[in-house]
Amino acid sequence: MKKTTKNILSLTSKEALDFLMKSEQFHGFELPEYFNFDKVLSYVRKCIGNKKYEDCLADSKPDNLPDVNLEILTNKDGRYAVRPLMLSNPFLYYFLAREVCDPYNWKSIKKCFKDYTVPHITSCAIPIIPKGKESFHQSATILNWWTEMEQHSLELSLEYRYMFVTDITNCYGSINPQSIEWALACKNTKYENNKNQLLAKNIQKYLRALQHGHNIGIPQGSTLFHIVAEIILGYSDLLLHEALHKENIEGYEIIRYRDDYRVFCNDKDTLERISYILQKVLEGLNFRMNSQKTRISDTIVIDSIKSDKLFYIFNTPIFNKKGTDFDSFEKHLLYILMYGRQYPNGGQLKTLLSDIDKRIEEWLKPYEEKVIDINKDGLIEEKKVMRQRWLAGGSVRAMSAVATQIALDNVSVVHYALRVISRMVDSLKDMKEKQDIINKVYNKLCKQPNSEYNQLWLQNITYTQDKKNKQSPYTMRLCKLVMGNIAEPLWNNKWLKSELTTNIPYKSIVNKEILKKVTPVIVFRESRAYYDFQDILYHIDDLSYKNV
Repeated sequence: MKKTTKNILSLTSKEALDFLMKSEQFHGFELPEYFNFDKVLSYVRKCIGNKKYEDCLADSKPDNLPDVNLEILTNKDGRYAVRPLMLSNPFLYYFLAREVCDPYNWKSIKKCFKDYTVPHITSCAIPIIPKGKESFHQSATILNWWTEMEQHSLELSLEYRYMFVTDITNCYGSINPQSIEWALACKNTKYENNKNQLLAKNIQKYLRALQHGHNIGIPQGSTLFHIVAEIILGYSDLLLHEALHKENIEGYEIIRYRDDYRVFCNDKDTLERISYILQKVLEGLNFRMNSQKTRISDTIVIDSIKSDKLFYIFNTPIFNKKGTDFDSFEKHLLYILMYGRQYPNGGQLKTLLSDIDKRIEEWLKPYEEKVIDINKDGLIEEKKVMRQRWLAGGSVRAMSAVATQIALDNVSVVHYALRVISRMVDSLKDMKEKQDIINKVYNKLCKQPNSEYNQLWLQNITYTQDKKNKQSPYTMRLCKLVMGNIAEPLWNNKWLKSELTTNIPYKSIVNKEILKKVTPVIVFRESRAYYDFQDILYHIDDLSYKNV
């Protein structure tokens, strides 16, 4: 029996707004563990409340101002491709979230999604509610994708011979805001209405403000924007269903996860007809199929699994009780480097880097060894001494170079590569050698254009030393905030009346208590929670022992 997950549409309007106004939903990409935006979001929500947007404006609109959002540019491939990550202006974010979660609007949106739910087309991209603390970043979302997309595809291979696979090129960047109006009106479908015109108009207004006045595309990086995108993509499901019904096409099953489509059928000609109709539906919404990722497969089981994952399963060295097939950490890192060259930013890279990090962590743990010694009385005596292993297979400097190249080639795992580097460098005794390696890693990762995301994670390694030296090489505004500099605001809020922005709690963004625990070895947010929990258990056990 399939486990059901709770998604955001199961929440009341207030519960949905509460969920969206959490730090974890505000940014969809990983940040060092000491960053948290909860108090800023809470301040904005309390400060704005039910005030009208127009009543909060000063002399200008955000559409016309620079730096309204905090954009973190990343060098996607270590060369020329740039990928922007965005921390939305919290005021604009709240205005949009409040609009979506207004009780009347939320009811209308839920009604739309009910209409979008059609036979034989399954969307598995509605944002889900994690059950408790996530074991790693977005683990609930990843598990949902695995269950609803990958596992369901494998199950359907028992029923169907062929699968058509495609996705949308630059989906979020191609969204025409006018299609929000069409989607909320269910235009050209049996559910067509004119009830949500004001909601559509206001969503378009806030999206323009978040996009520097641009009339195309929507931002990425938060659950809120996924909901807006899903309104349009869900509408496309309804259009596709009605178009297929009109053509009397039957005997198919479609799974969609955001902009990824998998279409199953037993007849190849019918599958091609479906693909052309899907293409026409998407074209009408300003979407284009990605020709490089579009194909028909007759090996559904193989093609239901991502190619990088299959390669990982088939080629990854065997880990067993004795360790790994690799006899050195450098060979292990070189394997990961070449894997990343074949599958840049592939999801399995995090697994590979986590595996080697755990392997290094275990290897570096002090171990007990028995030695024979002669005491002062001339008697043979057996002693137990603690030993520390050196990293096998290469110098820390050389292995750090390999890990740095992995970070340069794959922006999505830069923090995982830096965690490995931080652990290796921390094992050195020579402080001068440590500092020299870190400086060279910094120069390699941060002296190239659009490397702000790298700065965030490198600061996690060097913070203790930077604090001691009372200086920091990082120029990014978030990095300056870590060092206590709040003179430069993170977001340009000159479009708002000054009384609304006077007391923004910028200092709260950096958790001082967690910052005190920061070491030269990177610890991810979820790992810290685990370690703290284990520490609590230890003290409980200790107290229980003392009370016996």
